[in-house]
This record gives sequence, structure tokens and C-alpha cells, in this order.
Amino acid sequence: MKRTFFVLFSLVLLLAACGNSGNTNENNQASGDSLSQEPITRQLEGDSTIYGLACEGSNDSTLVILTSIDSNPDTIDILEARINRRVFGRPEIGDQVAITMNTERTSTADIVINIDRLKGEWCYQVMPRLRRRVGAAADSAVQLPPDFPDSLRKKWFQPREYGFELRRDNTVRPIGIQRNEAERQPGPVEYPTLKRYRQWHVFNGHILLSETRRDSLGHQQVISTDTADIVFLRRDTFQLRFANREQGYYRRSN
Repeated sequence: MKRTFFVLFSLVLLLAACGNSGNTNENNQASGDSLSQEPITRQLEGDSTIYGLACEGSNDSTLVILTSIDSNPDTIDILEARINRRVFGRPEIGDQVAITMNTERTSTADIVINIDRLKGEWCYQVMPRLRRRVGAAADSAVQLPPDFPDSLRKKWFQPREYGFELRRDNTVRPIGIQRNEAERQPGPVEYPTLKRYRQWHVFNGHILLSETRRDSLGHQQVISTDTADIVFLRRDTFQLRFANREQGYYRRSN
């Protein structure tokens, strides 16, 4: 409860500072001391990303950002990132953003990610395939006979919604987990395996999605992590590039 209070309190201070950047240095220093008590987002070791809130004065070529470690907004050149289509989610005043800076030009961004635009439920649809016979080779083709009844085809081959909900606290809720025993029973068709991600982070311009498992003390331990790059991010569509595939998503409305 106390941690939640500090997070909310810090965000209020950040928003106030964005809207009142003309305050005295004394007031700004006081705000900076309060902001330093709690980061805006959890940052992994080795992550050089800059996190903050977009402030008034931002436009298509520059981003004014207020971080939790600085009492005065910084102005960052994002024109080249926009030309290279590396601005993912147009930042609006008050949005939390993650910025990967250019290593040679210290005031220029390579990648800008609107974290608030990332949050939410992202889904895609999958179709089942016929289950292979026991002992059949993994690459063997399984096909329906030409006279297969349309009624059974319609019954068996139903699309299923997979995906995840990205939450502000860097946790993930998988979407599409089979919740009852009837769905787990062997049948003529099988659906792709769903990755049960439980944590997510921005890491130097990449998106890390991790599966976790509780240890004997009840703590979540990471057992595997997939690294992905954002291809594009719009209000209702989203695409990630993994090591061996690309996956598109649509935003699921509540």
C-alpha cells in the first residue's frame, strides 16, 4: 500500500511539473527530491533507457520529457527517430515514455516508445490443426478427407483468441489459457501452445516478455525470456518481431 501511494504521488508531482515548468528553482528542487523516492517504471540492470513523462512543448520533431531524476524537463530531438519510423505511439502530454538515446549525439533519440500506448489487452486469433496420430513423424502431413462433413468441420475448427494484457506494474496476464478440464481433453484437433508470459519490460529499445514460476518462498522466478522488437504500434494494432517470427495483435476492447 505504501509503495502504491509513493508511485501515485510521484506521478502527480511529475504531471504538475510538466504543466508548471516555469516554477522557481527552489520549488523544482523540492519536486525532484520527492520524485527520486520512486521510479516511474521498474528498470532492469543494464538498461540504459530513459523513462519519463511527456510534457507541454512536445511536437513531431522534439520531445519535452520530465524524468524522476531531474527536476527540470529535458528537450530531446526525435526527428530522426520519426523519419526512421522508430517513434512507437505518438506521445501526448502526461504519457509515460521510454527513450533509447543515440550513443554519439547525447540529445538525440534513436527509439521512442509510448509505454501508456503499450498497456492494455493485445490479442490475435489462432486456428487448430488435426492432431497427429501417435507415433507419426513430426513433419508428417495431416489432412481431412475430401468427403469430411461440413458440420464437423465447423464444430472442430473454431478460432481461439490468444494474447496478453500488459500492465503498468510490468506484469502480464495471459489471454487464452484453457480454464476447464473439458477443453484439456484429447480430441481430433489441437491448438498451438500458448506462451504464459507473466512479466514484461522495455530494455534498450527491445521488449522482454518472460515466463515465470513461483519458488518455494512464493517469489516469481524467471524461467525463460523472449526478446522482441516493435515493428509498429498504433492505437488499435501492434506488431512484434521475435527471433523467428512476427506476430500482429489487435487491441481488445473492454
